[in-house]
Amino acid sequence: MDQEKIGAFIRDIRKEKGLTQEQFAEKLGVSQRSVSRWETGKTMPDYSLLPGICEVLEINVAELLGAERIEGDSVPKSRVNDAARSLLALVNDKKRRRKLIGAVVSVIVTIACAAALYCHEFHIRVDSTADLERAIEDYHTDRLYGTVSADELERRAVGRHLYVLYMDRDFPGSSGLACLEKGLFGTYRFLWYTESDDRWINRYIVTEGKKRYCITFCINDFPELDSYGICRVKDGATDFTEENTMLLFRAAYDGAPFLTFTEIPDDAVLSPVVRYYRNDTEIDRDALPAILGERQAKGASNRSAFTAELWLLYVWEGIVILLGVMMTRYFLSDVVSGRKKKN
Repeated sequence: MDQEKIGAFIRDIRKEKGLTQEQFAEKLGVSQRSVSRWETGKTMPDYSLLPGICEVLEINVAELLGAERIEGDSVPKSRVNDAARSLLALVNDKKRRRKLIGAVVSVIVTIACAAALYCHEFHIRVDSTADLERAIEDYHTDRLYGTVSADELERRAVGRHLYVLYMDRDFPGSSGLACLEKGLFGTYRFLWYTESDDRWINRYIVTEGKKRYCITFCINDFPELDSYGICRVKDGATDFTEENTMLLFRAAYDGAPFLTFTEIPDDAVLSPVVRYYRNDTEIDRDALPAILGERQAKGASNRSAFTAELWLLYVWEGIVILLGVMMTRYFLSDVVSGRKKKN
């Protein structure tokens, strides 16, 4: 079936009938542009239009699909068979074209939905301090853990994670540590945060890759403090008394705010007691309140909030991709099978 030849045949017969493209299109209920595309061989008429075209041009289907006049009133059987095969091929080509379009649309929709889900989760920008502070405040509100007026003090990127030390303007002396995960497009999502109403030096344990770190952070200045240390529990100990702990590491205190990462052994169990030093002499714990100041009450104890639904993103991504693959495979199966039959 020669598409260009059929188009030229339609044009010649139309002109014989004294019809313009606009008049011909109006009789068929299509646009003049469609007729023009048929006659130039760019497209074929839809098979549902073939009876109407034959009626307007006063020809039969065998003549139309064969692109030539047939002499006499009867149509040879071979011409009828050829016309039937041409018509069937036209119908199948239309169906395969629609299936191929369906497959392409399925791929595009799948990619768009997967990207939209991902960007909805990883939507936090940290290009500026204002953006980061707003994200911390919004996360507190969304997670129903109360509100906070955040001031970013320090930030530290470790691997794909960003750790942010901040304070709450409404509660002087209280500090917070937030952890965000970096996504594929340079944006972030929240993993967790921990807040402390303590004016003392705080610590938090994290694992990055194969390394384990003790994070120490503080926002309050202690003029009389020269250094501080973190204790670990001695092997076999079951309680955290001073006799059962030993100094794990010691660092100079150079003022606040600060956010430090110290690598620690994988099996280290840290004591909740932070040991402070002044002038190379361990401070009596009873004297700490006088040195460090009283705690700042915030109406809530220290707390952490973790996003337990993090894994749901990947579940939904998997569902979307699976549905997209199934739909694409459904559309392409007919296209591939049709090509095999042709061969």
